[in-house]
Amino acid sequence: MTQIFSGFLSSFDPAHAIRAAEEYFGWLFSYFDPPHILEALNTFGQLINSSSLLFWSFVYTVVRYTLPDIVIWIMYAIHPKTFDPPRLKKYAGAEPLVSVIIAGRNPGPSIVTSIQSVLRSDYSNVEIIFADDYSTDNSVELARTFERTGRVRVFANANHSGKAVNLNLALNFVRGEFVFVLDADTQIYNDTIASMLPYFEDPQVGAVAASIFVRNGTASLLTRFQRIEYMLTYTLAQLWRDKLGIIAIVPGMGAMFRTTAMKGLGGFDMGLGDDTDMTLRLRKARWRLKMALRGRISTDVPVTLSHLMRQRARWTRNMVKMRLRKHRDMATLRYGFANAFLFYENLVNRTIRPLAIVGLAIYAHLYRGVDAPFIIGFLFWFTSLELFLKVLIARDMTTEPPLGQLWLVPLYIFYRVPLLLNQVTQVTRELLYIKTWHPYVPKRIWKQTPHH
Repeated sequence: MTQIFSGFLSSFDPAHAIRAAEEYFGWLFSYFDPPHILEALNTFGQLINSSSLLFWSFVYTVVRYTLPDIVIWIMYAIHPKTFDPPRLKKYAGAEPLVSVIIAGRNPGPSIVTSIQSVLRSDYSNVEIIFADDYSTDNSVELARTFERTGRVRVFANANHSGKAVNLNLALNFVRGEFVFVLDADTQIYNDTIASMLPYFEDPQVGAVAASIFVRNGTASLLTRFQRIEYMLTYTLAQLWRDKLGIIAIVPGMGAMFRTTAMKGLGGFDMGLGDDTDMTLRLRKARWRLKMALRGRISTDVPVTLSHLMRQRARWTRNMVKMRLRKHRDMATLRYGFANAFLFYENLVNRTIRPLAIVGLAIYAHLYRGVDAPFIIGFLFWFTSLELFLKVLIARDMTTEPPLGQLWLVPLYIFYRVPLLLNQVTQVTRELLYIKTWHPYVPKRIWKQTPHH
C-alpha cells in the first residue's frame, strides 16, 4: 500500500492538474457566450418539434420540481400571513404538556446541546425522556446531569436495539398530550414548540413537520451543499406539499405528534425504520399532516463523503422497503386518491426517474452527435439558473442559505452526481433483494421483524 501511495505521489503533477482543470472549465463556460446560447436554443426548438423524450423529460422536471416552488413564493409574497401558525383557540392561555423524546447511541456532547435547547425554550411545560441505545461513551452520564431539574428522565437500554425500539421505550413513559421526537444531534429554537402547537387546534392533525436547518453548515464543502439541499427539500418542498395535503414524510430529526395518534398506531416499527413508516401509517389512518415554516430545528449532517453515501444508501433502501413494499397497498384507492398519488409519485420520482436521468445522459452523449455539447451545456446552465431562483426563494422565506454561499449554486449539480449514482445503485440493489439488512438496525431485531 505504501508503494502504491508513493507511486501515486511521484506521478502527480500539480501543474498538469491545474491545466486540466482550466481546460475543463474553459470548455464548460464556452457554452455561455451568446453564439452558443443561440445555438443551444435552436437545438432545443428542434427537440420540441421532434417530440423528443429528452425534451418532455425536461418539461416534466420543470413542472414537478420548479413550478410548485414559484407558486408557493408568489403566495408568500402576496399574503405572507398564510404561512404563520393558526390562531390559538383551544390552547389559548394554556400550555399543554409536551413530551420530548430522544433516542440515541453514543451522541456524546450533542445530547447536552439537545436537552439544553428544550429546557431553554420559550415553551416551559415540557418533559424530556432520553432513551439511550446502549452507548459505549459517557452519553448517559451527561444526560443524567439534567435529571435534577425534575424535567428530564433517562433510560439506559441494556442492549443495542436500534433507534425505533428506544423511541418506543420513551413513548411508553410519556405523559404529555403531544410528543416531540428529536434526534440526539439536533436542537430546537426557542419558539419552535410554540410555533408548532397551534396546528393541533385542528383535531384531525396528527403530526407537524419542522423546518430543518443545518447546524454544522460550515464544517466542510459537503455540509455547505447540504445546507442548500435541506432548505430546498425539507422546507420549500414541504410547504407546497402541505398546501396540497400530500406531505410524504414527517422527518424524525424533529417533529411534533399528537400522542393519541402515535399510541393508536402502536408506536414505531422496530425493524423497518421510523419516520417514513410512521408518516405513511398516519396517512393511512386518515390523520392530517402539516408543516410549520416557523417551527425550526437545527441538525448536524455528514461531514465526509463516505458518511454521506452511507446515510443516503440507507435512506434510499428504506424508501423502497417502506413505500414500495410494506405500504404498496397505497397504490390502490383504498386509502384515498392523495395516498395513491404519493405511491406513484415515489415510484416515478424516487425509483424510475434516477434510472432515467442516467439513461438520458448516456443517450445525449452517445446519440445526439454534434448536438450533444449544446444540449448538455444548455441543460446545465438552465438547471443552474433554475436552482439559483429556488435558492433565492428559500432565502426570502427562511433567511437560509446565506448569500455568501450563492457561489455554490453552479457547482451544486456536481454535488448531486455522486448522490444520483448512489441512489441508482441502492434502488437496484434493493429491488433485487441484495443484502437488504442494514447495520442501522441490530441483526437480532431485524430477524424478529416481518418483512414485506
